[in-house]
Amino acid sequence: MRLRWRGFASAVLCLLGVLGGWVAAPAASDPLSAARDDLIYVIAGGWHTEIAVPKGAIAGRLTTLSARFVGARYVVFGWGARGFYMAPNPGLADLLRAAVPGPAVMLVIPLAVAPEAYFGAANVWPIPVSPDGVTLLSRFLWDSVEKDRNGEPIRAGAGPYPQSIFYAATGTYDASDTCNTWTADALRAAGLPVTAAGVVFSGQLIDQLPPLIGAAATGLRG
Repeated sequence: MRLRWRGFASAVLCLLGVLGGWVAAPAASDPLSAARDDLIYVIAGGWHTEIAVPKGAIAGRLTTLSARFVGARYVVFGWGARGFYMAPNPGLADLLRAAVPGPAVMLVIPLAVAPEAYFGAANVWPIPVSPDGVTLLSRFLWDSVEKDRNGEPIRAGAGPYPQSIFYAATGTYDASDTCNTWTADALRAAGLPVTAAGVVFSGQLIDQLPPLIGAAATGLRG
């Protein structure tokens, strides 16, 4: 019973990150130069994590989705519980439903500025990755989006950010397979030495990132 409650509480905290995560508006100007295709970004807001990829680095079938965001330099991908993630004003009932197994959605956010400029440098971890790693990550992200019979991503609705879109997602959200578990799986798919085992809280993922960052953080995080 104690383990079930811990799992429920962890799921609630992850979902609270969606509720209270991103409140910062885009910066008026981007302090960084052109997008670096050798970096991907983990974004953490509260208990919720997402991944940003330079649009120019996205490969494979995922380009058919990213190409829809004209003018974007980066594309952010976040996975979560469908009923809660998409609720206009989520309440306790939505929260309780999201703590048990249920369908997931992918929130896709186009950014015209660097992730650090939009979400704040303290909330963003730049991770070096090889070209092959970005290709593998692109495949993982594409496989995380549910498709119709014609192989096209299934749009679930408008997202909460400008031009952002919810897409139906593969997988099932539950107390042991949260947004942070998914982010860890995505990084591992990119060939990075990250484990998703036991990852429920964002901190359990973030604690694995410092060895991966190295010199990439120099001049970016201040």
